[in-house]
Amino acid sequence: MPLSAYLHTVDLCVLSYCRASGELKLLLNRRDAEPFAGHWALPGVVVNGGVQDLSLKDAVERLRASDKVGFELAWSEQVGTVGDAFRDPRCWSSSTYYLAIVADEVALAEHQAWFALDAVADGSIKLPFDHNLIVAAVQERLLSKSLYSSLPLMFLGGEFSAPQATTIFSVVLARPVLKTSVRQRLLKLAEAGYLRETGRKKPGEGGRPQATVEVLKVGEVYFFDRSFAE
Repeated sequence: MPLSAYLHTVDLCVLSYCRASGELKLLLNRRDAEPFAGHWALPGVVVNGGVQDLSLKDAVERLRASDKVGFELAWSEQVGTVGDAFRDPRCWSSSTYYLAIVADEVALAEHQAWFALDAVADGSIKLPFDHNLIVAAVQERLLSKSLYSSLPLMFLGGEFSAPQATTIFSVVLARPVLKTSVRQRLLKLAEAGYLRETGRKKPGEGGRPQATVEVLKVGEVYFFDRSFAE
């Protein structure tokens, strides 16, 4: 590329909750082109040059619908933008990166795989470009926003129990969360019209039936008046 070349990309940090291992997972793609062909990296698309996207939102949707992701997202939000002359060996480049959450179990292609979020964020699993730093920033956004919002519930889909809600808050915040605190939050969500009881029960820990609630405002996050840090 000429010295005047410039690349801007949109990159997605797609996260899921693995119930079997009790940890958050990050979606990575095996790169098929240089630089770093064969390496695992975040799914992304170039947005400058000859593309038809009219907005970053359009670019995110193009990426989501591509074979780099290829499934529905329960949530996505822009986290930040980074850029310099060193992050990409080809030229000056920048990236606008997003936190995304998938609630349903999805089938992956051969070039896709789930990796432990913690291991990527702390650099134990090394990624090309500055993708480790991007993942760490996204993990920090998820943690900080989860202190005062219902964001972690996005991992659970449209119906879940109170114990499942307690578990996912504890996983996302990386510390035990009191059941009573989570139940108070679920009551707040019900009062605000975000949740309602289903009258159904499904097996929980130890096989014991647990009452479930269903999400009424799909894709919306509620902000509490107090955080878990208080």
